Amino acid sequence: MTGFRFNSLFSRLALVLLSSFLLLALMLVWFSRQLDNNFQDEVTQRLHFSLSEHIVHEGPLFKGDEPDPVAVEKAFHNMMILGKGFEFYLLSPTGKVLNYSAPKEKIQRFTLPMTAIHEALSGQARLPLRGPDPRSGDRNKIFSVAPVVMDERLQGYLYIIINGEIYDSLASEVEASGWLPLAMLMLISGALFLLLTTLGLFAWLTRPLSRLSGAISQLQRQGFHAPALQLDSRAPAREIQQLEQAFNTLSQRLQKQYKKVKSVDEMRRELLAHVSHDLRTPLASLQGYLETWMMQHRQGQQPDPTYIDIAHQNAGKIHKMVDQLMELARLESDQVPMQMESVGIAELVQDVLQKYRPAAEAKQVLLDLHPKDPGLQVVADIEKLERVFTNLVDNALRHCQAGDTITVRFVAASDALEVSVSDSGIGIPASDLPHIFDAHYKAANSIRGDSAHSGLGLAITKRLLALHRSQIEVSSQVQQGTEFRFQLQWA
Repeated sequence: MTGFRFNSLFSRLALVLLSSFLLLALMLVWFSRQLDNNFQDEVTQRLHFSLSEHIVHEGPLFKGDEPDPVAVEKAFHNMMILGKGFEFYLLSPTGKVLNYSAPKEKIQRFTLPMTAIHEALSGQARLPLRGPDPRSGDRNKIFSVAPVVMDERLQGYLYIIINGEIYDSLASEVEASGWLPLAMLMLISGALFLLLTTLGLFAWLTRPLSRLSGAISQLQRQGFHAPALQLDSRAPAREIQQLEQAFNTLSQRLQKQYKKVKSVDEMRRELLAHVSHDLRTPLASLQGYLETWMMQHRQGQQPDPTYIDIAHQNAGKIHKMVDQLMELARLESDQVPMQMESVGIAELVQDVLQKYRPAAEAKQVLLDLHPKDPGLQVVADIEKLERVFTNLVDNALRHCQAGDTITVRFVAASDALEVSVSDSGIGIPASDLPHIFDAHYKAANSIRGDSAHSGLGLAITKRLLALHRSQIEVSSQVQQGTEFRFQLQWA
């Protein structure tokens, strides 16, 4: 994993997680305190809920309509012996405090709201139930209450605060003694352990994404020379492994496309250099003969008509070179339409050989086809396939001498028709064989004569066969001939 950065995925997850855990810890502390207080209050209130009733039954607390000070003092004294945390109050039916077991200066409310008291006496109260604390203006505490009835007439209520001021003081001392900090420390330690464990899990999950981000940054800095991302077999999820694999596949594809574009660009620059050199000769000859013809014409001389013939021949050479260049550029664009149909290949080759027969007879070269079976049908673009045989036969004828033979042969295989175009001409040196399909490559013993051959014919042939999903192969020996082989699918 790369260095910690605030804007990274892991750092943001860690920040959110830390904030969430802090908030959760505070909420847990608060809720645990509330639950603990409620639990203790409920247990204590259930334990002492009938305390007021027991005291009331021990003896009358009123004399007439007024509290009996002696009886009240005696009852309060006896109960204080049982528990110093209790606080006793004698209330009127309307909630007015008539008597109490506390110094007068500590009483802040002399009239109490009766809602909680009535709820407790209804028998349907849900504990813990808290009532008003006379020693505070707004505090509520658990209590016990019982009505004081004499002669079937309600005289008032005995109201007991169960955990009084003394209890609060003792609880504060116990809390300050270290129990609460210890509990808090245990809670925070558990939360911290869970936080660190989760952060470790996030780090494990985000590490492959960080590696992938680093690989992308490296690709941006180094371009297509950046090394491939090493796949992590321990990646936490199959989706992350697929993402890494997809990145590597995309990177490799981009590298291949970049190399292909670079290679094509270099080839085009080289081709342009060669073609400009080849065009220079016929252009110079064309210009020279035309200028000579024009000069003779201006001087009143009768121009030699052969000058026009030679100029026309050179113009034809230039035209053929330009056509081949345009054809190769179109084939390399990968936007060539194909009209695939059933083709009688023997008849097609017969037409091509017939076209070259006059030139072959002039050089005393024999053209042959075997077998001459009109039933041989292949799937091909007839125009492009004719161009393939034209280029191969033309190339073979230029490298043959008197007495040589050019043979087109078909061999039927189960899945395709094997085609070979062979000659018994001068052959190709072994060092030149790997390059003869490169655009404008010139073999060491190449024969071009004075015709317009730019060296593009075999490159065009290879591309045309590639459009037919076929690969061309070549074998040759010097002074023994050359053979080109490829396959075509049956119709």
